[in-house]
Amino acid sequence: MNDMVKVKPMQSGELDLRKAFEQTTRTNVQACVDFTNDTRRLVMDLNKEVKHLSNVILTRDKEVQQLKSQLANLQQKVYLQGT
Repeated sequence: MNDMVKVKPMQSGELDLRKAFEQTTRTNVQACVDFTNDTRRLVMDLNKEVKHLSNVILTRDKEVQQLKSQLANLQQKVYLQGT
């Protein structure tokens, strides 16, 4: 028994279609790869920016807490002196 399938040669129109299909597929795959790489890079950049901004917020929060403490000390001194 012969399980081989006979394949007839492609005609020139079929070959052109096949080449166009392969080129389109290659282009689409490359576009997906490029998009994925760009997205990954963007996420990494945004992650760095978020970390930076988180540090800025923590620094500002500490400064606000120090100012509140200084204000409380000043208020205590003023009120201790009386009116």
